[in-house]
Amino acid sequence: MDPIGSRPARLYAGFLSLVIGLAVLAGCAGPRPGAAPLFSRPDVYRSEERILHRLKPGETPEMLAEKYLGEGQLAWMVEDANPKGAFQPEQFIVVPLVIPNRAGITAEGYQTVPILCYHRFAPSCDSPLCMPADVFERQLRYLKENGYRVIGPEALAAFLDYRQPIPKNAVMISVDDGYRSVYNVAYPILKKYGFTATLFIYLDYVGVSSKAITWDQLRELKQNGFYIGSHSVAHSDLSKQKKNEDGEAYLARLKKEIFRSKQVIDAKLGQDTLIFSYPFGRRNQTVVSLARQAGYKIAVTVDRGSNPFFADPFLLKRDQILKRDMNRFASRLKTFNYYPLK
Repeated sequence: MDPIGSRPARLYAGFLSLVIGLAVLAGCAGPRPGAAPLFSRPDVYRSEERILHRLKPGETPEMLAEKYLGEGQLAWMVEDANPKGAFQPEQFIVVPLVIPNRAGITAEGYQTVPILCYHRFAPSCDSPLCMPADVFERQLRYLKENGYRVIGPEALAAFLDYRQPIPKNAVMISVDDGYRSVYNVAYPILKKYGFTATLFIYLDYVGVSSKAITWDQLRELKQNGFYIGSHSVAHSDLSKQKKNEDGEAYLARLKKEIFRSKQVIDAKLGQDTLIFSYPFGRRNQTVVSLARQAGYKIAVTVDRGSNPFFADPFLLKRDQILKRDMNRFASRLKTFNYYPLK
């Protein structure tokens, strides 16, 4: 079972031979000077499985995905179905219509999605939770040069729900807490490489000081493709009661941290927030259940590892990127688990 994108040259060549055959048929008689052509070559050929579209100047894979697949974020499907260099005006581009492998399963194993976790950024750092700007840029350059594609929580949720495939080398970048450095330092670097990130904010920190991100900055990031998720209200440990809490007070705190944070982010940013990050990665059965009840679709921990389509959507793993050597970083990018069926 081949995933989409594994046979682009063969698909492209097959459709191209069809076009050439039709063109030859049209021109073999040689129209008389001044006469109308016997055959006008269409700009679009369509079958049940794919479309062949003659590219017009200015058209992009995103535009074709929006036109034929209904969503510009599926541009990677168009890109993977065609050989490099195909996107030139007047060239025919293959647009796949059939999704044969939503789960990324092959005879060799199955696809997994790494989620990278950062906190704050600076030109130079004195804490493991801080990532130096130059190191972060080297990491993003590595992702770009090695063909990784960054996805957001919507695409991840659709993959986990077996509704939609994702790119073969899909990775998600997440940043916790809401430090302003994600706007001042990380954002320009991400933009340089064409990547976005998922930000997890806790309400009590937004806008409280010059080190905290503001709602206006969050709105700008959202407009530029970033996703804003919830990291609770006060970033307290949700997995256990405080010393001065009885069971009733503990449950009330959990509901405030989980429900209230979603309600405020929804109202401030005009969205239905679908992802929650457990503070410190800590949770228990009650916390997970309340996250579901609050209306989130997925939630993340800081347990190490990558996520296949059959992962529990409320116990997703993330790797905290704390070390600065590139070999360790590359080891966190596991996008396929080899598990041969024979």
